[in-house]
Amino acid sequence: MISIGFLLEAVLLGLALAMDCFTVSIVCGLQKTVKLKRALLIAFFFGLFQGLMSIIGGGLGGVFKSSVESVSHWIAFSLLFIIGLKMIMDGRSFSIKTKTFDVSSLKVILLLSIATSIDAFVTGMGMSMQYNVCRQLLSGMIIGLITFIMSLIGWKSGERVNFIKPRFALVIGGLILIAIGVKNVIAYYL
Repeated sequence: MISIGFLLEAVLLGLALAMDCFTVSIVCGLQKTVKLKRALLIAFFFGLFQGLMSIIGGGLGGVFKSSVESVSHWIAFSLLFIIGLKMIMDGRSFSIKTKTFDVSSLKVILLLSIATSIDAFVTGMGMSMQYNVCRQLLSGMIIGLITFIMSLIGWKSGERVNFIKPRFALVIGGLILIAIGVKNVIAYYL
């Protein structure tokens, strides 16, 4: 049975993992050259890769589940903390000038999709320590859907307004990942 707590955690995880894609999408929108059709394609690939990479990571993490189950909460915390910290550091040093890229080619979109979904892969490995296969699949679908939506919101925000700072989105995403990691450790000991 799927609980409200699990769904809330999956949504928060999806939001946190989508922050890289959200940030990249803002930058795409800020360029003012990305039209709706291209934005939908970018959002589709971002969502697809985020969801699939978390599921693939979960599948590979499941192989090691029996040998590390007693420390799984610390593994999940460590992975989420490292990824969250990296996102925070990326957010603090983010510069639009160094992150501008040409999204007119499918090759660039695929490379961006892979680059922004590596954290989802690692997070998926951590999820395998806590979730069964059904929950991993559902979580992956939620992550993909949220990433798709957040990518479109980021593109539109970058296109229309300049008040959402990409660096702020990365810092918030990193803090959410760290908070979920802390919650996992606290939940294990309670």
